[in-house]
Amino acid sequence: MLIKINPATLEPVGEVAETDLDAITTMIARAREAQAEWASWPLNRRKASLLEVRDRLLNRWESMAETISKETGKPRLEAVNADVLPSLVATDHSVRAMRRLFAPRKVGFESMGLMMRYMGRWSYIQNRPLGVIGIIAPWNYPLGIPFSQTIMALAAGNAVVFKPSPETSLTGLEMERLFQESDFPEGLVQAFVGGSEHGRALVTSGVDRVIFTGSSAVGKEIMAQASQRLTPVTLELGGKDPCIVLDDADLERAAEGVIWGAFVNAGQTCACVKRLYVHTAVYDRFLELLLSKVGSLRIGHGDGVDVGPLISEAALRRTEGMVEKAVSEGGRIIAGGKRPAGLKGYFYEPTVIAGAPQSSCVVQEEAFAPILAVIKFQTDEEALRLANDCPYALSGSVWTRDLARGRRLAQRMTGGTILVNNVAYTYGLPTTPWGGRGMSGFGRTHGDEGFSELLEPQHIHVDDGRFKREVWWHPYCWENIAGGAGMLDVLYGRSYLGRMRAMLKLRKALKGK
Repeated sequence: MLIKINPATLEPVGEVAETDLDAITTMIARAREAQAEWASWPLNRRKASLLEVRDRLLNRWESMAETISKETGKPRLEAVNADVLPSLVATDHSVRAMRRLFAPRKVGFESMGLMMRYMGRWSYIQNRPLGVIGIIAPWNYPLGIPFSQTIMALAAGNAVVFKPSPETSLTGLEMERLFQESDFPEGLVQAFVGGSEHGRALVTSGVDRVIFTGSSAVGKEIMAQASQRLTPVTLELGGKDPCIVLDDADLERAAEGVIWGAFVNAGQTCACVKRLYVHTAVYDRFLELLLSKVGSLRIGHGDGVDVGPLISEAALRRTEGMVEKAVSEGGRIIAGGKRPAGLKGYFYEPTVIAGAPQSSCVVQEEAFAPILAVIKFQTDEEALRLANDCPYALSGSVWTRDLARGRRLAQRMTGGTILVNNVAYTYGLPTTPWGGRGMSGFGRTHGDEGFSELLEPQHIHVDDGRFKREVWWHPYCWENIAGGAGMLDVLYGRSYLGRMRAMLKLRKALKGK
């Protein structure tokens, strides 16, 4: 039995029974049957079903946001903005994309095109669903992440079996109910509750793809487990996002953006700003703006706060350990750095650390916490080198009034998503791909790139049968293959006239004359 505690109040929220491990196999089998039925439905009916579940979420958004807020401790407004709203928008995008996803795509033959048309042959690509998608969801955005991934998988014709985080099982089960109550084949979307052993059972169950969002350490384990059955994986892992503030940036706007980007969801976001690189010419002024805004953040629980708690006591202890280590490695706390007085839950003050070396833990290791490291730089090249000097590469940002300069730097940064004069929010834009490289994982969710990982491209080649035989079939005849009727002369003859003569000879050979 999993007992959930509100990390802001330390009061019980509810309890959920763990799913029996043996039941996962049955769930996968049921999902395969449901997927076959779902894929046979007309496209318009499938679209209507997805819009129905969207409308159910829209009708229940307040209660859903309340459940998310209780399980995670985050402000309800963050639950609406980062969980509910992206889920609704992702559904609209997926429905609009469905017809395009399954439209046949013609394949060209480049230099062989004329010959292939003459021979009555053509190829096309027809996308088809993978089958059953296994999703292992995180707790930090317990609706926004798995809902958008599930909706995209269904739009691509698949079934979904997903495991919510043990920290947010109530939200996961509420999400499952939205689908169960809508017009879908029974078993098309199923959730089960459990910990790492349950996740391992899903990964090794023979699903057709695993989508995991979580830590890099667990991502490595999942990749190793999935390799035993050659199950493809999409891994959206940790981040240590850099933010570069150039000397010509709008400092007020940049400071506002950095504050939100660093401390949204109490810093418990893979795309949070964790490393802030500021040009020496504006460093003092920017730091002054930054610290004044950090000081105005309201910490606590309820609707009138900006920063909620960390998810658990263990997370709080890890945060304290990282801050202590950062100081021991040369960093200096200039804001925060402790538990706030008078609050009962797992709160930690938004913390800014200056002067830590590039090699320190606070710069190189993922911190799922409200910790921001600030470092000076002098040139664009130095900023670029520092920003890319990290094993994580999920997203990042550049702040400048010179958009051309900003784009030049952005294109040389290693993150999968780089924003110019904004930060972090593009996960909520479902047409844009999301994912990273290195310790941030690989593969993409969202956008056309995300759909490509949920579909299998099947190549269909058609021959209208106008010729009796192929010159490369048995019995081999050297004169037909390598002589004037050969493919080499048709494709690579020295002159156009010579290629046409070779084509006529090839035609005779194909007709058996």
